[in-house]
Amino acid sequence: MVSEGTITFQAGVPGTHARLGWMLAPLAVGLGTLVVAAVALWPFRSLSTDEAVAVNRARQPFGDLLHTIAHHEPAQAGYLLTLKAATLAGTDERTLRAASALALALAAALMVVLATLLLGRVEGLVAGVALGANAGAVAVSVEAAPYALGLLGVVVATLLLVVAIERRRPWLWALYAVACVVLPLTHPLAASVLLAHAAALVVRPGQRDPGAGIFIAAAGLAGAAVIVVWLALDRLDAPDGTGGFDLWEVVNGLIRAAGWSPLLALAAVAGLAALLAGGPAQPPAWKSTLVAGLVASPGVVTILAAAALPVFPTHALIVCAPGIALAAGAAYRLVSDSTVLWVAAGCVLAVSAVTVGAVVAAEPGEDWRALAAAARQVRGPRETIVVLPERSRAAFAYYAPYVRTSYYARGDGAWVAVVADGPASAIALGRRAVRTPRYALLRQFRYGDHLRLQHWVRP
Repeated sequence: MVSEGTITFQAGVPGTHARLGWMLAPLAVGLGTLVVAAVALWPFRSLSTDEAVAVNRARQPFGDLLHTIAHHEPAQAGYLLTLKAATLAGTDERTLRAASALALALAAALMVVLATLLLGRVEGLVAGVALGANAGAVAVSVEAAPYALGLLGVVVATLLLVVAIERRRPWLWALYAVACVVLPLTHPLAASVLLAHAAALVVRPGQRDPGAGIFIAAAGLAGAAVIVVWLALDRLDAPDGTGGFDLWEVVNGLIRAAGWSPLLALAAVAGLAALLAGGPAQPPAWKSTLVAGLVASPGVVTILAAAALPVFPTHALIVCAPGIALAAGAAYRLVSDSTVLWVAAGCVLAVSAVTVGAVVAAEPGEDWRALAAAARQVRGPRETIVVLPERSRAAFAYYAPYVRTSYYARGDGAWVAVVADGPASAIALGRRAVRTPRYALLRQFRYGDHLRLQHWVRP
């Protein structure tokens, strides 16, 4: 009897260890993602114009910040408040960007839980890693920008929906309704996934006897719709700085959302095909609808919104990444041989590692730190400094807070910092602040793909 008891106990150990391992999987994926983001954060990159503008707003007194959000930037409410909290810890580049890194790590950890509930344990692990190792997601996790917070908002809102459907508790539906209202404030395009949520609710089991939960969810979706309309009206009269809608930018955004990885994109397509094929072994229709909708809805909404609003799909479509990760996790269902699974996973991770390495090693688009140092050193006593466009003055002031800038060239010469797409565009923009032929362009220096420093002198 003793030996039987011993055998029974030892046989139960592997199962216990396995259960513990699966319970710790979200934590492991979250910490792994945080390590990847920390490595990507390590290069001491300069803030860009958009980052510096956001930081400048977040450093205002709290009351002034709320006024700015309500009257000028309601679409960035969630991120500006998050950035305000980050400024309490420090104002250096890494500290300010750490909020985005933490958001991605938490999103990857919760993705494991979400995909496990939707598809299964192995699929959950694959999906979590697919999101955490996505080079496009890692790229936004090292920016002081709202995109990583939008990713987290999509994962949290979707997870609360799935838990509410599975558990059918009114308080869970109430939490989901709150998440719906908050979601557009993380990033406006993140709210597009609520269309996928609505579609899943329509085809979910028990729709003929929905109970109180569906009415609570409907209230949350209606509240989100009101917020989205408010944000759209706020942007309706904004100048279109996109240069016009370009469908190729949508394609570019989807490529970025797939981490610039053809293998991850192929896995996502295969997973979607497996889910939508149906069959007795497949998850319920509402789960397949939800995953497909998470991938498709941001792109569809972007194309429709472009008819009336300025859209920036290249970066904003990163909110498709959670759906792509879920679809990639579903591709596990097509693999019957564990060896093939591990080889495929290794190839995807290898491509992701190379792409993340390229992101880390990439030159910053705007190196304001180097430009500000150079401008301070070379400026003559009777020369002025001009920064164009005007909003970029926040970036220059971050690195040279005590250096005065002018709106127009004056004195014996002017050093003009210009954010533009190329040297010709930079010269054309510089002429707006420099009176010619009173001044002539002597030389132009490059500080990243989009930033140039021009020296204008009297001929």
